[in-house]
Amino acid sequence: MELYPLLRLLHFAGFISLGGGLLAVFASEWRAYRTDGAMAFAEAARYTAAFYQTMVLPGAILIGVSGPLLMRHLGLGIFDAPWLVGMWGLFVFEFLEGNTVTRIQFRRTLRLSQALVRSTSLAEEERLGQIAHFLDIPLFSAIIYCGVMRPSHWGPVGTAIGIGLIMAGLLTVLVPRMARRRRSD
Repeated sequence: MELYPLLRLLHFAGFISLGGGLLAVFASEWRAYRTDGAMAFAEAARYTAAFYQTMVLPGAILIGVSGPLLMRHLGLGIFDAPWLVGMWGLFVFEFLEGNTVTRIQFRRTLRLSQALVRSTSLAEEERLGQIAHFLDIPLFSAIIYCGVMRPSHWGPVGTAIGIGLIMAGLLTVLVPRMARRRRSD
């Protein structure tokens, strides 16, 4: 098998794993927001950790390895095109954010969930953890946009990032409110 098709396959497989994992993490976090019960919260926290470890992290590693190899194979420099800078720039940001703020937050939530099984009240998630968590899917969508559409100007890249940030802000505000309203019904 030639190198280019193999690298593309690995890159696509990484994006599928990462995207599926992010959606699964979002769904398990949604479950945690909607519950009043400590056992359901603990279960959702365990699923979040499992999806992160088995889908998100391996997908990110596949992308992180295959992406630079694809760029090298195609003779592309890291600043050759706005779409390429958008892809790797957002990827590096998300990778660093996901392995610092998000990892700290989901580890804290996992510890909290284990302690909550012995107590009765649920604590609210820290705002920074919420913002970091809700950045994942919108910025992942901006990365996909850059790779698929390959805009040749900075305007569309900036617009995609801006829309992603607006969506992350809306998710940060609306999801916890909707979940709390659902719990009170």
